[in-house]
Amino acid sequence: MKNMKQNRFKRFLIPIILIVLFIYVYGGNVGKMTEVISTDGTQPVGEITGGTEIGQTFVSSMNNLSGFSIKLATYARMNEGHVTIGIRNYGDDQPIYSTRIKSESLADNAYYDMRFPPIKFSKGKKYYIYVNSEASTAGHSITAYMSKKDTYAGGSLIRNGKVEPGDLAFKVVCNRTLF
Repeated sequence: MKNMKQNRFKRFLIPIILIVLFIYVYGGNVGKMTEVISTDGTQPVGEITGGTEIGQTFVSSMNNLSGFSIKLATYARMNEGHVTIGIRNYGDDQPIYSTRIKSESLADNAYYDMRFPPIKFSKGKKYYIYVNSEASTAGHSITAYMSKKDTYAGGSLIRNGKVEPGDLAFKVVCNRTLF
């Protein structure tokens, strides 16, 4: 009788361990997206032509940083070329996540949303989001929106590596997970 109870226990133990492991691994990434930073701006930064990079630094107030949005504009025209939008650790040259898109595919006066797998231990770390143009020319380039005032005290607007007054119009989201 004792052997039968041990065999039954062993038969159920492995599936239970697998189920708990599955819930922990996948449940750890499931959650609600929470907007943790939101700034607004109505002033264009100017055309983002070839070789120009516009960016914004910020400090993540939560773990599981999982996306950002930047308000972009096309000047109500079809623009040429490509732009790269991405995020990296502040001070690093290597992007954590980035994407290259055609300028003509961007919506005018709208936030461009970039989402990525959560960065687990992002709380308190400084990041840099950016938009740069590879070869766009004046009259055929996009822009981003900014505020002239420093509306976000935790970061700075940066153009080609130099801090400028104001902040980009941007949002940051984190994933509030079950664990």
